[in-house]
Amino acid sequence: MSRRGLLGALPLGAAGIAGLVACEPGARERATPSPTAPPSPVDPTPTLLGEQAAVVEPGTLRLPLEMTVMIVVDPGWTAAPQQLDGIFLGHTRDGDALRFTAADQAGTLLWSARRPLGCETAVLTRDASTRTVAVLPDLTADGATTLTGYRLRGAERLWGPLAVPGPPVGPGLLVAAADGTGRAALDAGTGETLLAEADLDGDRLLAEHHGTVLLTDGDELVALAGASVRDSAAAGDGAAVAERWRITLPAGIDATSAEIAGPIDPITSHAVLRGADGTGALLDLRDGRILAEGVTAAAHDHALDVTVVVSGRTVRGLAADGTETWQHQDPEPVVLISAGERLAYAQRPEEGTLLVLDTSQGQLVNPYDVDLEGPLAVPELFSADAATSVYVEDTRYLVTTALDEDYGLRDETS
Repeated sequence: MSRRGLLGALPLGAAGIAGLVACEPGARERATPSPTAPPSPVDPTPTLLGEQAAVVEPGTLRLPLEMTVMIVVDPGWTAAPQQLDGIFLGHTRDGDALRFTAADQAGTLLWSARRPLGCETAVLTRDASTRTVAVLPDLTADGATTLTGYRLRGAERLWGPLAVPGPPVGPGLLVAAADGTGRAALDAGTGETLLAEADLDGDRLLAEHHGTVLLTDGDELVALAGASVRDSAAAGDGAAVAERWRITLPAGIDATSAEIAGPIDPITSHAVLRGADGTGALLDLRDGRILAEGVTAAAHDHALDVTVVVSGRTVRGLAADGTETWQHQDPEPVVLISAGERLAYAQRPEEGTLLVLDTSQGQLVNPYDVDLEGPLAVPELFSADAATSVYVEDTRYLVTTALDEDYGLRDETS
């Protein structure tokens, strides 16, 4: 039986308990410092692994109750991973270098690759054929940045190393333009430049997402199909041929300050478009629909198909069409962390505690065993099949989709 199949038999937790002591605010965002001298040579060739990650002893972590029935592994990540199609990619410091490690949602380590310090920004994306691609940065002996694209699952090299002015600036495959002015969007399948801000007559590139390039055009927001952008430019037909959709920028968002805030959901393609004041709208990049306004952050619970959005002290649950289904008013402004498997997790920075809400009704819950002590393992990233990256201070663990067959028997055999 799958983890999700067991959820109906497990309680969500005690309602009304919200003062859970969480990890130190900001700890999960710490980055490895960049080098101050030219990097030592690092072999960038990925190493295929094909082995199970180290299994975490049951009871070692203070997990949400519904996750305790699953096998948990330690892939060796200290930085927050990314996820696409059930494959997670994270990294850690490895001596005088970084080590990226890819793991599938069953807990199998697929491959690893070392990079010099300062090369923390990898990108997971798709090319025009929907093939999943991992793009890793590297540094040459004289400190120049290169990018290389690999198949996400098998780590076969697809293109590169390609010289670029700097690492990806995101979201997606946005990098500094070749002439050092503005930014450029790259093709995930070839590494070629799709579009550069220098060609936009003052308009701005906002994101690249799985082959879609998002940009401003006057007071409008435009999405272009990535491969078509390249083909249209070569044919001299202009960007209109490549256009997927076009909408007027939401009220209160100016083209000069608009930005995509936070990661774009790899499954729903939901993105938060924010203005200068930090608030904005929840946008579906597939068709340009505005799902909600007055939003600073969003996360999607794929189990219930509910999107959780935050603005200040207000947390809301949205149905698939954007209809509000519940609302929670918190005593202080909160920082949204994640949503998945019927729960949403947020940080109360002033109080230093964790807020957990039921995504079906917005009720306060405590999903952790109150009889256990120690820091909480906080979910930060979910796959569509419920595999979850959780963090305890600066260490990440993977709650897999594999059921612990000894669950419920450990007390009897200990």
